[in-house]
Amino acid sequence: MAIKRYVPFVLLNIIVSAAVVLAVLNYWDQKQAEEQEITEATSVAATAPAATAAAVATASAPPPVEESLRADVIHVIQGGDTLGSIAEQYGVPMDDIIQVNSIANPNILKIGAELIIPVGGIPTSTPEPTPVPTSAEPPTPIPTEPPAPGEAAVVIRAVTGVGDLTTEGMVIANEGSRQIQLSNWRVEDSQGNVYTFKPFILFGDGANVVLHTGPGTDTTLGLYWGLAFPVWEPGETATLRDPDGTARATFIIP
Repeated sequence: MAIKRYVPFVLLNIIVSAAVVLAVLNYWDQKQAEEQEITEATSVAATAPAATAAAVATASAPPPVEESLRADVIHVIQGGDTLGSIAEQYGVPMDDIIQVNSIANPNILKIGAELIIPVGGIPTSTPEPTPVPTSAEPPTPIPTEPPAPGEAAVVIRAVTGVGDLTTEGMVIANEGSRQIQLSNWRVEDSQGNVYTFKPFILFGDGANVVLHTGPGTDTTLGLYWGLAFPVWEPGETATLRDPDGTARATFIIP
């Protein structure tokens, strides 16, 4: 009878112990979960300032500065314009104007057409550096570019309108296959009258220009000496000299 009286107390003790153990285990699980959340939040907070600083630095960095563009001038061709006069007007080499505008024949200009005038010069690309050979063997020689075929052959083809200032003119032609720059070439007569060419390109394959004795405005097809009297006489010898003074062509007036 004494044992039966203690059974309820034993069962109650077992139930209370089990409840305490379950409560402790539940508390331990919650504690572990809270510590893990705190650890993750701390790592995120540590990395956030660095990421924010990087984003701010990227946003505040100035954009790359683009290379300034060269400002070209547009010239509308007027009556009487020549490439030589246009080049002299803007202080630009005539060859630069020909190159930039891809002019096939500088002796022909169309009135009203637009020309690009490279006032700032033609930009040149920076050449790639040539690799230096590391071996003791000598470098392979680079072949030179062969010269352009043909040559210029400037001649005095005719003198027309002899004795008449309004019609008198000398026809100068290039019968070679290569163009030639006539700048500082001279035409002389027997009395010491001299005409000096301004910058003027005379193409080959028979291209010609007329040098008029009287006054006028130079064009791509005609140049003007600007004299007030006819210069040529029958039987007189006309001489064409290059800038070095060498006689390149002569012509006896019929």
